[in-house]
Amino acid sequence: MPLKANMREPLNLEPLFPDRSTGEPLASQLVRRLRGAIERGTLPAGTRMLGTRQLAKRLGLGRNTVAVAFEQLIAEGYFEARSGSGTYVTSAPMKRSAPRPLLRTPQVKSAEAFSPLRSLFEAAAGQGPLRPGMPDLAAFPRAAWIRSAREALDIYDGELGYSPANGLPSLAQAIALHVQQFRGIAAQPQQIVVVEGAQAGMHLAATVLAAAGDAIAIEDPCYALARAAFEARGLKLRAVSVDREGLDVDRLPSKVRFAFVTPTHQFPLGGTLPLTRRLALLDWAKKQSAYIIEDDYDSEFTSKARPLPALQSLDREERVVYIGSFSKTLAPGIRLGYVIAPPHLARAFRLARAASSLGAAIHLQATAATFIARGYLARHLRRMNVMYDRRRLILIEALRDLTSRGFELGPASTGLHVALMAKRRFNDRSLSSIDDHQRLVTLSSLCLRRRDCQGFVLGFTNGSDEEISRAASALAGLLRPRA
Repeated sequence: MPLKANMREPLNLEPLFPDRSTGEPLASQLVRRLRGAIERGTLPAGTRMLGTRQLAKRLGLGRNTVAVAFEQLIAEGYFEARSGSGTYVTSAPMKRSAPRPLLRTPQVKSAEAFSPLRSLFEAAAGQGPLRPGMPDLAAFPRAAWIRSAREALDIYDGELGYSPANGLPSLAQAIALHVQQFRGIAAQPQQIVVVEGAQAGMHLAATVLAAAGDAIAIEDPCYALARAAFEARGLKLRAVSVDREGLDVDRLPSKVRFAFVTPTHQFPLGGTLPLTRRLALLDWAKKQSAYIIEDDYDSEFTSKARPLPALQSLDREERVVYIGSFSKTLAPGIRLGYVIAPPHLARAFRLARAASSLGAAIHLQATAATFIARGYLARHLRRMNVMYDRRRLILIEALRDLTSRGFELGPASTGLHVALMAKRRFNDRSLSSIDDHQRLVTLSSLCLRRRDCQGFVLGFTNGSDEEISRAASALAGLLRPRA
């Protein structure tokens, strides 16, 4: 079988360095060590070796010594010399020597804190047409994105050095215009920090606003990956119940560093925080000298004629840190999001960003900036709102008769998911999979303290109209006998 053209080169040469104190000939040492590396699999089949001159220089050996070792390994069948291409580890199977077992597995105490987070990632990992939070990737505006990428490449082909860690000025300007028009936010570009999605924004905000051991308030039930981000920082979570209108502001605790909220479309129950509660939340933050992290993850999608603006637009005391991303509006794989910091914290956010990352890829940022500035994002949102409205109705219609059988649907006028909640005790985890292609996100898995919240978080954007209808009907068929 011919070897592939894009072969890997050896990265770690340390085990090949000679030991001059043993008296063993240097060429023999090199043969033995290369042979052992191949048999152990640390030099996999297909690896392109450095040339004899370069390898000799790296190892401090004479070129002839390395050439003799290569010739011996070629004769033994471990290496293959290809004219004009180089020397490769042969694709023939080799007998691998058994690795020596470690006497004791090393333990890193700080690493153990991440083990419990695995269940949170599993709780958020739905699959199939009813998976929440996944936009219709088949409708991604590929042609407009490619045009924007080509234009960005022409503009930034000479800007390959370090760019500002907080993001390209052109992208910050484009985001400022977008949130002003879509979310009613008046932000200056210097308040905006570009990050790799909302998850990175949560980590950044937690880094600036709190230290390990501090207490924070978080919705219950909540977004599992937000919980993971804060627990990874060593923060203590204080659960605050939500209802059909979102966070119960009257239950907010004192002595917390910040409250994490999803006021426009509560995840997962779907409520929209009314104006009275928004004002009360801002008043709480002022009195407690606390902050609010507003995750505005899918607010661009709404069937309302006049949707509520962002909580941040009401903030007069600089208490709201706003997080947005392009994961729901375009695609999660783009890995671009943004944080809008209060003016008095903008410099701290920029410095914290630089301390952890020197920024997202410049061409990706430039592409997004061009895509927004040319009006492609607004056009895409307008088109997707029509499509998603239709699929939202398809989902609701397929589940409608369950509302008289012990279930209720959460608010469904905003965002990309609807909650189906049981009115009585119900083991949602026993029905977390409809089939091999549809794994549901259960409400109970997203709760911190509550035991009265069972059901499912159902998306309606990760498939065609027919796929959404078929999956929703299958779920309804499974739930009717249990109602």
